[in-house]
Amino acid sequence: MSSSYRVRVYKEAFDFSAGHFITYKSECESIHGHNYRVEVQLAGDIGPDRYVYNFSDLKPVVKDECNQLDHRMLLAMKNPLIEYRQTETEVEARFEKRRYVFPLEEVALLPVENTTAEELAAYLAKRIRGRLAAQLRPELPNLHFLEVGVEEQPGQMAYYSEEW
Repeated sequence: MSSSYRVRVYKEAFDFSAGHFITYKSECESIHGHNYRVEVQLAGDIGPDRYVYNFSDLKPVVKDECNQLDHRMLLAMKNPLIEYRQTETEVEARFEKRRYVFPLEEVALLPVENTTAEELAAYLAKRIRGRLAAQLRPELPNLHFLEVGVEEQPGQMAYYSEEW
């Protein structure tokens, strides 16, 4: 029988407030926002220090990633239905007859096709994984699984998970 340990962090501080709009088929939602909450789960073997991953090392990474999205307009830069133009000071987004202009310092340009909770969870998982991998000692490859959940509002959460 196989066994593993999991750790999960889901603090009130793992949140961000952001605006976005989603395209689907040939439609575009109105700009709106959410007070997002994030949780992260890791699974792996217990290391010699008796941790899967030290909470004290994990929490600042998650909080920092949330902070980078906080009070930003989230833009899906890989969305084929949206045309973007960027200058030194602003980003213009066009969808059919709609045109939006945002100050550059108030947007998060995300490498996703849509700013759905699912895509945000995958984006955050990749960012968090990269940062945790940089912190891991190579002689301790104990992590096997990462899962990130993004909640748009209470009762609505999307998860992304991947093997390590």
